[in-house]
Amino acid sequence: MADLILMFFIIFLISLNVIFFTWSNKEELNLMVSGLILMALAPFVNFAVRTALLHFVDWSPEDTREGAGYSAAILALLTFINGVLLLMIGLHRWLSAFSKKKLNV
Repeated sequence: MADLILMFFIIFLISLNVIFFTWSNKEELNLMVSGLILMALAPFVNFAVRTALLHFVDWSPEDTREGAGYSAAILALLTFINGVLLLMIGLHRWLSAFSKKKLNV
């Protein structure tokens, strides 16, 4: 079940990236805003994935259940880094458009 939760999250993150890039190409949402949304979403991802993984863990006495916390932290870090990358790509696009506009004037 844990593999299913992790695969669902990866598919969700990839679909969010595709949606953000299509909205950026249609000029409905800036990539910098998309990056900030993903960065703000990281703590919620950590909580949701940790809760879901702890719900399906085997509650044996010798199990420390550290894997659920580690995997949730890694997925939240992945979401945060993805948001930072989108923010940097959006900033680069904005600066290049601004410099082109300034050179043409």
